Amino acid sequence: MAVQIVAGYWHLDLESRELLLCTRSRQMFGIDGNSPKKLGKQDWVPRIHPDDLPVIDGELEAAGRRNENYAVRFRAVRPDGSLFEILGVGRATAKDRTRFVGLNFDLAAMAATADLESRRPGGMTARSANFVTASTTPANENETPKRPQRSSLREKPAGMVQRAREESRRQLLLERALATMEMRQLRHKFLNPAMLGEPAFDMLLALYVTDARPATVSLRMLSPLVGVSESSAVRWLKFLVSEGLAFSVGGGGDPGEIHAAITGKGRIVMGGYLEALDKIR
Repeated sequence: MAVQIVAGYWHLDLESRELLLCTRSRQMFGIDGNSPKKLGKQDWVPRIHPDDLPVIDGELEAAGRRNENYAVRFRAVRPDGSLFEILGVGRATAKDRTRFVGLNFDLAAMAATADLESRRPGGMTARSANFVTASTTPANENETPKRPQRSSLREKPAGMVQRAREESRRQLLLERALATMEMRQLRHKFLNPAMLGEPAFDMLLALYVTDARPATVSLRMLSPLVGVSESSAVRWLKFLVSEGLAFSVGGGGDPGEIHAAITGKGRIVMGGYLEALDKIR
């Protein structure tokens, strides 16, 4: 079964250096779940590879000063010394530019699934399979054509094969979604933000990527990633809900406490878009 790309929340105060991580982000860093809810500098800084820490600090400072999105790939150093590759994306809050909120994406499984593109229908592996299972041409035209014996892989129940294909497809689309998110974040480094702005699409893309875990994302975390205020995020979320692409829960008068999630229709629509990218050469 393919490993799913997972995401986790983070909230960093640049002045106090206190870091708040959700359960999923703590697992990425290898931080004990019994540790304090808010981690001090002495708790989380040693978990960042020393070569990556200056890059993170520089990008956070620049993103806060320019009011831009933050996006950095870095390595977490786990207690056993192993390295864990993470993509961190986020943005300074509207009320305080020294406070950042965002998401951590687990990239550790991407190297192991780099060959998924060749495994898709019509890809190299699929073409090889078609070649192997085709009738062989006899050396003598009077001979009866022989088919090669079935491999053990083809003896698997059809249901297992279908599930494996679906998992591979899901993983491939998630990786494309993550790459799309990175490319859209990259635009902010070179272009005036006034030239950009598709909050509904960016919101749906973020919900698609985080669909596996966590199930819902609060607008307090989502709005900085999209680059709009919480009140604007509410309006765009309402539009997605009216289109049947997302749903929302909670709130109680506080826009930041509204949680959003992608619907089945939204997943199909975004998946279809990501799959259609394969036709662009």
